[in-house]
Order: sequence, then structure tokens, then C-alpha cells
Amino acid sequence: MKKIVLASGSPRRIEMMRKNGYDPEIMPAAIDETLPENIGMRDAVMYLSLKKALWVEEKLKVSSEEASSDSKEPAIIIAADTVVYKDGILGKPVDRRDAERMLELIRHTDHYVATGVAIIDTATGIKKVLCDVTRVFCKNYSKTELNAYLNTKEPYDKAGAYGIQGIFGKYIDHIEGSFDTVVGFPWELISSELEAMEQQKEEDQVYNK
Repeated sequence: MKKIVLASGSPRRIEMMRKNGYDPEIMPAAIDETLPENIGMRDAVMYLSLKKALWVEEKLKVSSEEASSDSKEPAIIIAADTVVYKDGILGKPVDRRDAERMLELIRHTDHYVATGVAIIDTATGIKKVLCDVTRVFCKNYSKTELNAYLNTKEPYDKAGAYGIQGIFGKYIDHIEGSFDTVVGFPWELISSELEAMEQQKEEDQVYNK
């Protein structure tokens, strides 16, 4: 397997990759995450994940051009983006009031979490963009419980203002779909694509002998 570059600094995504036997190079993508007007949740996460992957691809290309030929190394770039959807796309809250608005919106009802993944093979130029959606049902937490949660650091760097794997997990009633998708990294989809790429590489080597 080629070098893996993860276009994210998310501790959750890094941990998931390492847990599954990969030790990626970490290169968070610095992109403008403004979405096109009226874009749907699936298209939104695929759009942003591909934008992140292309940003990293360009950075690697520049680094490669500046390096000696011996140090040039092909890579697999993996980027992901997650949004929560309830009457519209909910990204990361801008402040406490925004986080409270989001959490009130999803309280005691269902919503959707969409995660898009883009994978680029820099050696072949092959680009794959995937998306998975999970339906999430929240419990009827009280105002006191909501304020206690808003007093923690957890809501402010996560789409929809919550992390299912963290403190907020106790307020999730049940889900329909992949837990990993709600975390923000649908590993089943990603691993399947990585295995397919490795298989294709092996088949190409046999064919070209």
C-alpha cells in the first residue's frame, strides 16, 4: 500500500485509521468551506471532501516538484466531511447560541448525518468520492442537561454541535445506519475502497509482467 495522507487533523479520524492498522501522514486541508447555494446534504459533503483532497493533492504535487526524484513518493489521499441535516444543513456552530439552536432543533426527534469521503491515488490520478447517511434519533433532554452540555468544549468543533462518541452519546436514543458515519469516518466504505485499490494494483502488476 502506498503512503496514506489524511487530509484532516480530526483526532477521531486519526484514531480510527490507526486502530485499523494504518499510520497516515496528517495534512489538514485549509479550504474555504462555503457551500454553493441550495446544495443538498449528500452533495455538500462530497463537494467539501473532494475539495479537501484536491487541496492536499496540489500541496503534495508542489512538494514533489521541489524534491529530488529519489524522494518522490506516490500517495493515497483520504479526505472526509460531515454535516448534520435537520430542516437544512447544520455545520459546526459559530458560538454557544448557535450550538443551542442546533441542539434544540434535534431534541426529541430524528435527523440525518451525512459523511462524504474523497480518495485520490496520486500515482494513477484515480479519484473516488463516496457518501454515507445515517438516521439518528435523540432523546428528550432537559434545558438543564442542554446547558450542562453547552458548558463543555465538546459541541463547538463538531457538525450539529454534538459528538455521538462523547458526552452527548447518552442523549442518543438509537440510530439507523453506521455509527462510524455519525463519528465522521465511515470506515466500512473507506476500507472497502482501499482494498479495491490494492487489489487493482496487484492485478495490474500481474498483467504488466
